[in-house]
Amino acid sequence: MNYSSNGSDVSTSIEKILETLDRLTRRIDRLERLIRISSTRESQDLLFNFLSLAKAPYHVVFQSVLRAWIVLYRLGRVDPVTESIIYVLSNCSEQSISEVYRGVKQLRRKASRTVISRKLKLLEASGVVVNKGSSKRPRYILKECITVETK
Repeated sequence: MNYSSNGSDVSTSIEKILETLDRLTRRIDRLERLIRISSTRESQDLLFNFLSLAKAPYHVVFQSVLRAWIVLYRLGRVDPVTESIIYVLSNCSEQSISEVYRGVKQLRRKASRTVISRKLKLLEASGVVVNKGSSKRPRYILKECITVETK
């Protein structure tokens, strides 16, 4: 057994782990800054609700939150329902109107299918979301997610 090659393998693995932890720490710091500068108390509550409902590994949740913040930053000031829709779609899975409705209802404790449907159509027209389904059975996804997939 060659201990010197194993030692360098371990060293390389440790370096990769440390780099990953450093990247994650920077992302968490960025997320904390974004929470602090959030424009309203309602936005902060929405974000904390999103974080508490997310059932995924932390790095996946943080990626979703950062993705949502990037989209929201580009949009500028939006209403709370639109903000909730962006959070719900930030996990990059195609979702029906019913799935988006359920997610928004979990985040805001209230929701209207009609309002959500209307907002999704507006977001689609503005190029923020894409319908990957049909006109009769839409399946929405953030355009940001498609852009990331193709890179």
